[in-house]
Amino acid sequence: MGGKKVRAHFCTSRGVEYTTDGSFIWAGEGDAAVRLDLFAGHYYKLKPYNGVPVLEVDGLRMQLVRDFKTPLDYADQVVRGLRMHMRPGSKGAVVLDTCMGLGYTAIAAAKNPEVRAVVTCEVSPAVVTLAKWNPFSDALWAKGGKITVMEGSIAQLITKFDDGMFSFVIHDPPRFSHAPELYSSDFYGELFRVCERGARLFHYVGSVGKGKGRRIDREVEQRLSAAGFHGAKYSPRLQGIFASK
Repeated sequence: MGGKKVRAHFCTSRGVEYTTDGSFIWAGEGDAAVRLDLFAGHYYKLKPYNGVPVLEVDGLRMQLVRDFKTPLDYADQVVRGLRMHMRPGSKGAVVLDTCMGLGYTAIAAAKNPEVRAVVTCEVSPAVVTLAKWNPFSDALWAKGGKITVMEGSIAQLITKFDDGMFSFVIHDPPRFSHAPELYSSDFYGELFRVCERGARLFHYVGSVGKGKGRRIDREVEQRLSAAGFHGAKYSPRLQGIFASK
């Protein structure tokens, strides 16, 4: 017979116990526990994956975990691929993370000793809410930390950033059909503008459309090149493109 799934201990953070039944994560104990999912135009939830929460929207996982043990491993590989080494005498790198999600790539970037600051942007209030509940996202709001969270669409926020402001960019947008403006020539021109000379960019493109013969990665490479980026190289494992200014 069916029934409620038994919840097991997941982790403890900031004095709060988190439990899971394998499909959902709760924060708190007993009847006072809060299930970490919500509906706000779309259905958002945190789900455990090998001991780490992942974000699902309408049942679709927002983190790439294929070929990786956890989404934290993916974030580490992206940061490593960007080779965040600064020139001698530099005051440290400033990183733009365009689409925060649960903030794992922003947190991974902030751990690099050569990074001085990370700016991460998130358009969805629902995602920000779940990230604030997520114990693995705590570093986003750590007092005195390197990370600044900005709420709003990066398509609008980027127009307020100074020229040459960023040393590295992590651009991990939703799929093209959900946010075409983040794949546009105008937006890539803004990315180029806010990058300093020699800056490196990682652009996640995914694999949507490949089964039908469409190569989003090649379309993105062409637009990045037209915006001024060079040396574009696709990483099959990370499903994204590295390029430089």
